[in-house]
Amino acid sequence: MMPRHLLLISGPSGGGKSTFIRQLAAGTLAPEILALLPTPCGNWPLVEANNVLKGDLSRESLFQTATHADGLLLHYDIVFIHCYRLKGYGDDPAMDLLKTAASLQVVFVKPDAEVLQKQFLERQGRNQKAKSQGSQLWGRLFRRPLRRILAPWTGKPTLSTMELYSRNKWLAGCYSQWESFIHGLEPQYSEMKMIVVEPASGAGGSETFRLIMKSENPSPTNPAGNE
Repeated sequence: MMPRHLLLISGPSGGGKSTFIRQLAAGTLAPEILALLPTPCGNWPLVEANNVLKGDLSRESLFQTATHADGLLLHYDIVFIHCYRLKGYGDDPAMDLLKTAASLQVVFVKPDAEVLQKQFLERQGRNQKAKSQGSQLWGRLFRRPLRRILAPWTGKPTLSTMELYSRNKWLAGCYSQWESFIHGLEPQYSEMKMIVVEPASGAGGSETFRLIMKSENPSPTNPAGNE
């Protein structure tokens, strides 16, 4: 028996997914967001879906975890497949789980792409400056090139998030690809919803989220399991 409901918390690296999940568990999300989510979902088991591609979690173990849960939270970084140079999200074995549930709800944590890229690169730049000159040279001249060469045998990613974010307007294209993938799943479900939220500042500068879009698919042409 597969889970009745999957709640997929998705978004880019550094975009606020983990903060969203913590606030979901604590029940401190904005009321208009909480009202759109399944009532018990804050207590559902949480799985790091990207661990399948990393090799830290087998596809079989992921499905086994899902069989013992009425509902499951999936934490998913939409940038990660690009670090491995996969062509699309359908090539990620973790995404096979999305085809098994009776209903799917997607939360897309979607910060402004240009702002996030700038913030991420500035933060990474500060981290790099904190390293010794020797460490910086080793990484640039040896570690990163060697990682790419050995990637087919080690299973490690060939690109870093920093390298991807360094590409002009790259993240906006990543957003578009993810949204197209999700919308392409709609005909498979008897019930599918998607909400898009963006990080915002709350009282006293606290982190919070603002709802910017909600959609649902009430009448699919091909519900899951009825192919």
